[in-house]
Amino acid sequence: MNHDMRRLNQSDSTSVQTADVLEHLGNSLRTQWRRYRKRLKRCQERFSEEAVHDVRVEARRLLSTLELLGAFVPESDIKKVRRALKRHLDTFDQLRDTQVQLGYVKRMAGTFPDAHAFYDWLRKREARFTRTTRKAVKRIKTKRLGRRLAAFEKEIRLQRKRTTRERAFAIVQRAINRAFARVAQLCRHVRADDTKSIHRTRIAFKHFRYMVAALAPRLPAVTEDHCRAMRAYQCMMGDIQDMEVLLAALDKFVQKEEVNAASARRLKKELVRWRRLLIQIYVNAAGRLRRFWPPAGLRQPTQKRKINAHESLPASPRHRR
Repeated sequence: MNHDMRRLNQSDSTSVQTADVLEHLGNSLRTQWRRYRKRLKRCQERFSEEAVHDVRVEARRLLSTLELLGAFVPESDIKKVRRALKRHLDTFDQLRDTQVQLGYVKRMAGTFPDAHAFYDWLRKREARFTRTTRKAVKRIKTKRLGRRLAAFEKEIRLQRKRTTRERAFAIVQRAINRAFARVAQLCRHVRADDTKSIHRTRIAFKHFRYMVAALAPRLPAVTEDHCRAMRAYQCMMGDIQDMEVLLAALDKFVQKEEVNAASARRLKKELVRWRRLLIQIYVNAAGRLRRFWPPAGLRQPTQKRKINAHESLPASPRHRR
């Protein structure tokens, strides 16, 4: 029986190593670009919170594939496309940040009456950002971006002719290894009294997570539970950044509006306490990072570790993808 299990594991490992990752990346790039354009067009024609959410999700999925394409396409070319897509995403930042902030403050209003005025101020900002974002979205053009992505597809087809499946998979795996090593390095330098160190780790982890997500269909070991746990890990850091932005918004509210100083101090004290709690939650869980790479299917048998769905944290107000 043990012999049969070893043979099965070897078979699984071989199937992973010979996966046609270049074919997968080419197909993903084509499919995700089509879906992104469709969602963007819908958002331009019928602007809504749901339409904004959908276009942002598709943009991030397209970015996931781009991260892996960097192993086969010159980084300078990838940077141009990445910057263009991020400019598209930046169009929604102020509106999405404000909507996230409204979610937090609404939860506080029940126990902190002082939060009501802040909530009303944020609602006005949301209305203003909705108008400006709707106009900005209509100005987004995609023809140049489409030409660059078409060139990437052509390059991937050429790479498939001159690169074996095993070598292509090895190249991708090395790229993910480097991305993970970068996260691990930053994570070791995280300090509870330095939220910038957490933010830098979050950005690097997002880059790593995108790469794993893009390859997930070719990695049987990257299960839904594994992806869910990675998303929860990123959300812990994202919640801290949300609180930083919310505190900055509160400061702006106090500067621009006539508010009771004592009420403002009480509200800020509560947000600072909340931020401190979120930082402690992440610092206590930071060690989970080592569970995410390599996944069980690429480890030695003695290193296998299971990612449990129940480790995921409750969803925050932000829809992170």
